[in-house]
Amino acid sequence: MAVEEISKIRADLAKLVDRNNRLSEKAAREFALKKGIDIKDAIELKGDLKLINELYRFIDKYTSIQKNKSIPSNVKFEKINANGVPAEWIITPNAKNKQIIFYLYSGGFMWGSLETRRFIPYLLGRATKLRCLNIGYRLAPEHPFPAALEDSVNAYKWLLSTGINSNNIIIAGSSAGGGLSIATMLKLRDLGFQLPTAAVLLSPWVDLTCEGESLKTNAKFSPFGPILVKIMAKTYLNKEKSTNPFASPVFANLKGLPPLLIQAGSIEILLDDSISLASKAKSAGVSVDLEIWKGMIHVFHNFGDDLSDSKNALKNISKFIQKNII
Repeated sequence: MAVEEISKIRADLAKLVDRNNRLSEKAAREFALKKGIDIKDAIELKGDLKLINELYRFIDKYTSIQKNKSIPSNVKFEKINANGVPAEWIITPNAKNKQIIFYLYSGGFMWGSLETRRFIPYLLGRATKLRCLNIGYRLAPEHPFPAALEDSVNAYKWLLSTGINSNNIIIAGSSAGGGLSIATMLKLRDLGFQLPTAAVLLSPWVDLTCEGESLKTNAKFSPFGPILVKIMAKTYLNKEKSTNPFASPVFANLKGLPPLLIQAGSIEILLDDSISLASKAKSAGVSVDLEIWKGMIHVFHNFGDDLSDSKNALKNISKFIQKNII
């Protein structure tokens, strides 16, 4: 996000965005020095796609490690094998054993790992006093569609096989993980499995045609622009059609899905995805709570306790889960 655009958003958010930008720039400089390249070309998405992907994965890992340092030492992390899918229990103090949050993380289907995506499931677990199962699904370009979906479905089947009842499972996801959460439920529905009791979707990416108007109108408020979004969609889809409902759930028949809570920022680049998903779900008879947080950007929950809106959004998530858990 450019400096001139930061000045146009709320002061407390602008300060946090600037802090993140500085950290990302530091990571980019370290990557450029290590590789002996002109970092400007890579950041502007020019040249070798493989190198660009390597750069953004480096930045993602670098910044996430810094963020994870704020997670208290009394939070437990337990790696497991969930039916061939790497996963990790994230257990906050006083977490209940009966109910589970099944979490699918962000990263445009290209970035992220169990280690770099601990922060939001930690926040969710702390707010709800539930255990979180963080799913390490495979990423593109090494593993394009439908690898991520296969992994999430297999991990969910494993969870059921442990004796956890679907009525005690909340599925949650942010950005790409939000779209994957919907796709996972659609596949489970079609296979005849019991669905989670509810879903929490943070700035979900559900339309890989990349035709939402907010991709253009809100691009100035995002650290990633329409070009990068389209690159991520193309990379994940590989040769699959962008309207495949298991890749772009906004084109699916959503009948039979459990209650949804969708949270998005009013100035985020994927705002139209959330609005379209809510509309499509309501038309299919699904109970939907759509919260559009004024002046907030994509997955603003990442700011945790440093941002009042993040804290309040997490409180709303806890209330939603308490209302829907059986």
